[in-house]
Amino acid sequence: MLGYCLLIKVGEQLGYMIKTFLVHAVKATQTSPGKGQIVWLVTDENRVPRKVVGITDTDDQGVVKAIKPIYNRESPLVEALTPLVRGDLVTVDFRPFNLTQDYEGRIAYERLDDGNRRFLIPRLSKLAALATLSVALGIALVLIYHYL
Repeated sequence: MLGYCLLIKVGEQLGYMIKTFLVHAVKATQTSPGKGQIVWLVTDENRVPRKVVGITDTDDQGVVKAIKPIYNRESPLVEALTPLVRGDLVTVDFRPFNLTQDYEGRIAYERLDDGNRRFLIPRLSKLAALATLSVALGIALVLIYHYL
């Protein structure tokens, strides 16, 4: 996944949970005989990107018989996304599912600013690779100079 959790609007008293998603891409693949997966790339009304994955049961011809979400909490979303194609818009009300499954309403906060950490690690690894390459080149030049 892209690391984003399901953002839910929570009403003051009702736990009202409705999200609108725009489908950007749909990709279906067969992973083994009788099994496969469908991946939807979507964004919500806040333009937060998500990757939603469903596991499929297929028949002998590869036609999808059933789709199950990886995470049970995404069941309404996978059910709503199943017939959709790129460019489709769907609004999902999670409240009935959450009530029947005894899920409590929740607010998912924005991700913490991990931008510094994300850019620091690749830079350090590039610096370490460059230093290693410089040392190896230096050793090679010394050996070549010594034996010539």
